[in-house]
Amino acid sequence: MSKPEFTLRTGIYPAIEPEQFKDSLAGKVALVTGSGRGIGKEIAFALARSGAAVGVSGRTKAEVDETTKEVLALGVKAIGLTADVCIRSELERLVKDVTEGLGSIDILICNAGTNTFMPFHMTDPDEWWKQMEIMVKSPTELTRMILPSMQKRNSGTIIYTSSRAAAADLPWAAGYSCAKTAITRFAGILQTELNILQKDTLGFESNEISVFSIHPGEVKTKLHEIAFPEKTKREAPYVIEQMAKMAKMHPEFKAETPAWTCVYLAAGKGAGLEGRLVDCTRDIEEVKKFVLSTPRLRITNACC
Repeated sequence: MSKPEFTLRTGIYPAIEPEQFKDSLAGKVALVTGSGRGIGKEIAFALARSGAAVGVSGRTKAEVDETTKEVLALGVKAIGLTADVCIRSELERLVKDVTEGLGSIDILICNAGTNTFMPFHMTDPDEWWKQMEIMVKSPTELTRMILPSMQKRNSGTIIYTSSRAAAADLPWAAGYSCAKTAITRFAGILQTELNILQKDTLGFESNEISVFSIHPGEVKTKLHEIAFPEKTKREAPYVIEQMAKMAKMHPEFKAETPAWTCVYLAAGKGAGLEGRLVDCTRDIEEVKKFVLSTPRLRITNACC
């Protein structure tokens, strides 16, 4: 079956209309990394507006404090924590503090990220691998810490912020693209393992833990502003010129689209899309209808 063209979505549309999710996540506890600003902040707001208690996490205390204050104003419980997601002890503290302050984590959204647009031959090895630590090591380690509780309860949602770059040869972003490819593949493999383990090994009737990766869309955030280091500006200005041309080719995407797509998935409406890379810029109901109409093998391809 050939893949159809799905409707482009740049903001709120019927499938993710916020009003329908009111109290849909009441009683749930969510942890969102990289939620002091940008897309992560919008995700935290959307989860809170849907009734979830939210653990807000980021590197900058002022941003985390401000986001937490705004989330609390929505009438839900929230806790704000700063953490370096590359340090395991800080991840352990993050999970411990959220669990003790809000309860067992039902929704884990790993959104912390970074990017540097630079030709690979110019990149510093340590900086290159730092991207892999932030966007692969951190989310997989957080998953390692939180998953046992989800497995015991046979309940939970895990979402990794990925990108279309996971399945595209995007130039000047080798570290970023490799990291997104890795976390997207990890999501698919983890979902496949859970589908087997929860039923065949742990004895549940079916697996009720859902894992997704998402492409949020080319939302203009502070990350885009700091993605061009001085070395690129000085030694490879052509990178900036080419990326500017690429930016003009897509519309203005809003952060509310991936935020409410996360709510849609966490509220259990993503059945059939588990393990896959969900493109938030395409109508999710159309995508789901197509996926459900296509025979699904036991071992699937998360990047399709």
